Amino acid sequence: MSNRPAIRRLIPLAALIALAGCGDPGGQPYPQLLPLSQLNAPPAVPAHAADAAADPGAVESSLRARQAAARRHAPASPAADTALTDRAAALRARAGALAATDPAAAAPMPATETDPETAARAEALRQRARDMLGTGAGEPPPCPPETDDPEAADCAPH
Repeated sequence: MSNRPAIRRLIPLAALIALAGCGDPGGQPYPQLLPLSQLNAPPAVPAHAADAAADPGAVESSLRARQAAARRHAPASPAADTALTDRAAALRARAGALAATDPAAAAPMPATETDPETAARAEALRQRARDMLGTGAGEPPPCPPETDDPEAADCAPH
């Protein structure tokens, strides 16, 4: 037994439901448009915000008073305060030590000198790029179109 006759009966019903959703419940052909003067009007201040709009300084002092009250009622955690203080002191000491060192002496060594596995991978990737571009090991790759200085970019000009 085939389900095609049942599906053929359901197709018009599904189309009717889909078209019914496209209509406007108010019966108007177009949606209600607002006048431009109403769209560009400044926002109305709600009644409960009239005090704030009248005196911004009072709102700021009220906010500060609430923050102070919250700090007074917050549970104090001396262990957390000392841990944070110790951590901040350690970070300041480390920053001072790093600032005192010579940046040229602290320059990291290239990966080719420190990690032979990384150097081998980098060279393999360079060789793969050369093979894809069709250049030899001694030839630089061709420069991109917007290259101003081919020597600085280490590429061959067109």
